[in-house]
Amino acid sequence: MVEQDIGALREEFKQKLSRLNDYLWGGGLKDPVSRIQQISFFFFLKMLEEQDIAMETQERLTGIAHKSIFEGEDEKFRWSNWIHKTGKDLYNFVRDEVFVFVEELHNSHETIRQVFHGAKLLIPDEVTLKRTLEIIDTIDFALLDTDVKGDLYEDLLNQIEAAGELGQFLTPRRIIRFIVEMVNPKIGQTVYDPACGSGGFLITSYEWIKLNNSDTNLIEERNGQKRGYGDRLSKEQWDFLQKSTFYGQDVDPEMTRLCLMNLILHGIEGANIKRKDTVAGAEDEDDLRRFDCVLTNPPFAGKVDKERIKKSLPIKSTKTQILLLGHVIDSLNPGGRAGIILPEGTLFGTNRDDKEIRRYLLENANLEAVVSMPGGVFEPYSGVKTSVLIFCKGKPTEEVWFYDLKGDGSSLSKAHKFGPQYCNDIPDLLTKWPNREGSDQSWEVPVKEIIENDYILSANAYNPNIGGEEKEHRDPKEILREIEENKSQLNSQIKNIKGLLG
Repeated sequence: MVEQDIGALREEFKQKLSRLNDYLWGGGLKDPVSRIQQISFFFFLKMLEEQDIAMETQERLTGIAHKSIFEGEDEKFRWSNWIHKTGKDLYNFVRDEVFVFVEELHNSHETIRQVFHGAKLLIPDEVTLKRTLEIIDTIDFALLDTDVKGDLYEDLLNQIEAAGELGQFLTPRRIIRFIVEMVNPKIGQTVYDPACGSGGFLITSYEWIKLNNSDTNLIEERNGQKRGYGDRLSKEQWDFLQKSTFYGQDVDPEMTRLCLMNLILHGIEGANIKRKDTVAGAEDEDDLRRFDCVLTNPPFAGKVDKERIKKSLPIKSTKTQILLLGHVIDSLNPGGRAGIILPEGTLFGTNRDDKEIRRYLLENANLEAVVSMPGGVFEPYSGVKTSVLIFCKGKPTEEVWFYDLKGDGSSLSKAHKFGPQYCNDIPDLLTKWPNREGSDQSWEVPVKEIIENDYILSANAYNPNIGGEEKEHRDPKEILREIEENKSQLNSQIKNIKGLLG
């Protein structure tokens, strides 16, 4: 299909997704996760029949036997056989029979079963359900390749605007891409995200591995990104890529469901995704598994009760990001590599937990790079300033390469506009990374200097290029001590006032 046709289909599909999202919101589904979940269920129900028809065609052409999931009495569950129902007949059939049928699928549909496990019809009435199905029925998924379907599903995820609740799984793709490129997962390696959200790191790793195993003459560019088909992979390598490469966990059951849907739509059908609390609760054999690559963006604001923290974690803390950093370090195979996004406070905090996790990292892994990102990267979900840590399990750290990323190609505001007028240092970062080149925005620091500075890993603490007035900025530790003293004085005053009030 020519690029123009693909573009037209993409735009048409995108408009329909937007209409569905708006329609379900107007029908009473105010929660964005619920809207996406319900739309996704019906995508898969329609695609099941389209895939079955494609397999029947393949059987006629190749002679390879195909056993339809719609044989015998199950013929009634084909999308085309029930989509014409109306009113209560339609509503009750979908709610009481269709979802049950899909959850009990056998053979090669284990992931689809997992997607529909415990699924419920949340659309509130017959009219809204009928209109939703009519819109989806006009979409011919067979005309869309996996790249297009996956990209459009990402568009749907990005329409979520409930920032406080959902920002943790909407890591911007441009950020994910440079982290994946720096960690550089390869075919034959396992890739793990302990806080996988909607699966962005896993999907981008899949695309990266395919790209690096593709004929250069067949590589395409879509939306400014190179795409490869992985045509140089052997059958055994493809099998490993699909079934034994990707692992993910998330504490939220709906996130694991969205992640599975996203992976399938991107062409990954055998990923091992589980609903699991990575840092709290009972421990099992999964907690002892080790991986070649770990890529993650843990929740920034999470808190864990001390009595629930897993005993195997190296540093005990009530802060989720500290617990997850410890888990990431310990979950790497020897020689394994990791990329993790952390809030800036974790890199220069003066409390015991912050300092201990930094010490543990430097002693148990080679911290290769700290990429300081500007505040606003996660807008409109969060304005918090963050950094990316890239490290390798094995020998202790000797030297750290810092890069000060001043812009990511966006306005870094709640409007989050993109364009050539906005600073984008990501290409420069990736150019300098292989040889750890020095510049006005990059420099290396011996670990001895970092240890002597309370293990602080904030880039600005070591920036040799800060001059003029900026050199007069106060030490972050001094500012933190002052804040803590003021907080203590305020608490004392409040206590006195409460005493006076009786």
